[in-house]
Amino acid sequence: MKFMVLGNYSNQGLAGFIQNPDDDRRAAITSMMEKAGAKLLDLHFLRGEYDIAAIGEADSFEDVAAVKLLVASSGAVENLTILEMVDMN
Repeated sequence: MKFMVLGNYSNQGLAGFIQNPDDDRRAAITSMMEKAGAKLLDLHFLRGEYDIAAIGEADSFEDVAAVKLLVASSGAVENLTILEMVDMN
């Protein structure tokens, strides 16, 4: 199943971004998703209501829930919203 994760940098996440602007955020998110049994397909940094949009794929809802728990426990992102993507074709 494909899913989208929307979130905002927390104060802790913004501080890390400012201190280490050259850190590879994609690699960190890829690693976190893989630990939860999911795969990162695409990543976007946004201007607007959310700061981050990540598109991933997982075998089950349980794997998606594990992604949410890992991201939340990192403390870098808050206001997490996970949406299941539906192929209408």
